[in-house]
Amino acid sequence: AARLEGSGQDIPSGKKSQGESETIFRTVGQFTSIDDIKKMVVNFFGNDTPVRVEDVGVVSDTLVDEATKSFVNGKKSLFIKAFKQSGSNTIAVVDALKKKIVVINKQLENQPGHPKLILVRDGSAWVRANVDDVRESIFLGILLAVFVVYLFLANGRSTIITGLALPNSLIGAFILMAMAGFTINIMTLLALSLSVGLLIDDAIVVRENIFRHIELGMKPKEAALFGTNEVRLAVIATSLTVIAVFGPLGFLKGVVGQFFKQFGLTICFAMAISLFDALTIAPMLSAYFAGITHADSGPKPKPDGFFWGTLWMIGRVYDNSFGLVWDKTVGAALRAFAIFQEWLEVKYEVIMRFCLKYPLVVLGSSLGVFFLTMSLAKYVPSTFLPEQDAGEFAIGLDLPPGTSLDKMGEVTNKVDEIVRKNPEVAVSAVEVGDEDAGANTAAFYIQLVPSKQRKMNTSQVKQKIRDQLVPYAYANPAVK
Repeated sequence: AARLEGSGQDIPSGKKSQGESETIFRTVGQFTSIDDIKKMVVNFFGNDTPVRVEDVGVVSDTLVDEATKSFVNGKKSLFIKAFKQSGSNTIAVVDALKKKIVVINKQLENQPGHPKLILVRDGSAWVRANVDDVRESIFLGILLAVFVVYLFLANGRSTIITGLALPNSLIGAFILMAMAGFTINIMTLLALSLSVGLLIDDAIVVRENIFRHIELGMKPKEAALFGTNEVRLAVIATSLTVIAVFGPLGFLKGVVGQFFKQFGLTICFAMAISLFDALTIAPMLSAYFAGITHADSGPKPKPDGFFWGTLWMIGRVYDNSFGLVWDKTVGAALRAFAIFQEWLEVKYEVIMRFCLKYPLVVLGSSLGVFFLTMSLAKYVPSTFLPEQDAGEFAIGLDLPPGTSLDKMGEVTNKVDEIVRKNPEVAVSAVEVGDEDAGANTAAFYIQLVPSKQRKMNTSQVKQKIRDQLVPYAYANPAVK
């Protein structure tokens, strides 16, 4: 065996220097045919006669002994495992593999047995689900933020001015992320979804103060300058407070730092752009786009001429019709919310008067609520990570050392049949034996049907299968 190993290696055999160049030689020890192996000389201790491999054995081209078995939904299969290189994109790798699978299946159509290549486990599915969930959270956060702003300000132009802070801040954050070498991943998208509620705060403060001065009689340009200067320091302080909280996360060391670096800095990027928007774009739009709300010049006179007069009449009819519909729908909702807000202001004043009159009662009540909350904390379940309905899990099966591959396959097939009888199971991929661990092990990969098609979550299905496999427990004396 050692002679075969040594003869199958490429070894250096010298070099020759000639002028400014040097030529290196090597001996190619690669077997190209069965005859090469047969003719190889093997020397034995104390034997001067050349002995070839064919003199002491038979050399034939055959198959290696079966060390593993693979099944997908009970059918004999061959597993091909693909791993992405470090730094590559998981989704891009999987998309490229899916395209290659289509090409390979076309080549296998006319092969004996009609084999087919299928994707059993998609490592990008979980990544896509998380990214889609965070994207949905960002979208809903933007809609709700703009909706709430419109309810409180009850002004379309003010809502547009403040709402523009969201896309401006997000796009600006993407630019800074690209400059920092960050990618759009779960951590950065989570940071953006968390910062959506913070991005609009600065613009709201600036716009509301400008809007107040316009209502008091200032011209839009004067109100934009005066109102922004009034709240400039407060807005800067608010943004810097958030940056001071999340900024240090970007400088953590170790494994934790690798996870939270992009999270913390992405929030800082978004807040920095939000502050820039509040101090520049919001005042500019307030000066030229806000309009005048404190004066009503009345209806404009009808222009002269048949053409312009007709357009004027059409415009008046449209305004009256649209205004009537708006007044009965959105206008009614805004008026109702204004009444509710006035009621809250009255109740808030009553509560504040009570708190200022009886401070000891308020402090005592707060301490009582705090200690009551702490006493209830022990009843809240605690886990390292929350349980998630991933829709997939693994099963490990071990038999005593020395179990043959055939015996292991027999037991594994019985367990596989029990697992596949569950209606929640969509794919059961089994690998019996391991070249390193031995023939007495088996690994299952279970993929469940979509969550909408089953009544149980992943944890419940796992517990159900655990109960079904109790007869095959290693500690069960009945198992032989």
